[in-house]
Amino acid sequence: MQRILALGGGGFLMEDAASPIDAYILTLPGKRKPKVCFVSTASGDHPDHIAKFYAAYGSLDCEPSHLAFFRNPTSGSIALSNLEEGVLGQDVVFVGGGNTKSALAVWREWHLDSIFRRALSSGVLLAGMSAGAMCWFESGLTDSYWGNGYQPLPCLGFLPGACGVHYHADGQRQSRLAEALRAGVIPAAMAIDDYAGVLYQNGAVSKVLSWRHGATAYTVEANAGRVIETPHECTTIAPSGV
Repeated sequence: MQRILALGGGGFLMEDAASPIDAYILTLPGKRKPKVCFVSTASGDHPDHIAKFYAAYGSLDCEPSHLAFFRNPTSGSIALSNLEEGVLGQDVVFVGGGNTKSALAVWREWHLDSIFRRALSSGVLLAGMSAGAMCWFESGLTDSYWGNGYQPLPCLGFLPGACGVHYHADGQRQSRLAEALRAGVIPAAMAIDDYAGVLYQNGAVSKVLSWRHGATAYTVEANAGRVIETPHECTTIAPSGV
């Protein structure tokens, strides 16, 4: 079974208090003390992001580790000399936010894109927030180009269609997504609010999750010049994460 969890925003990187989505993620492998690796490439392996990961997951029932390309090895880091074995040995890989375009370039240079595909095929849950959600789709709407507004970006293609994140947090994201759809430069998109996520199983939507009132995900598509936004019914995650 191949599973990907795409979060529009939220979790340990955005929320000051413990987030139910972080606890929920650990229920998905179906085992005690799952191995969870945080991939922080999109932020340039920012130390604060790595510290937030360990602050959140170090207190949960799991074995946390991280993968950093831009920092010297520290406690818990996967050795770059053992990259494939380190990633394939995880139960969950969680990709953080930041610059999607730059992250994709680094992964391709290190062949991590191919390793991610093998991990997905072997049953590792691939997850992520913001850039870490868009990266799994055919394309994403991103500000990774700096200064050019939100632009379409070809991504890994593990999931069909396009992805937009932080959907209702920024009105420009909605308008630029609509423009891209009308122009035909991206396919139909999954647009995900902050505090919502979409769980895919074998490439199809399995469940939409929400942990804040009003947050959900939308299928957004163009038809004869009209942009149609269809909200998904969602499952509310309890504070306990179950």
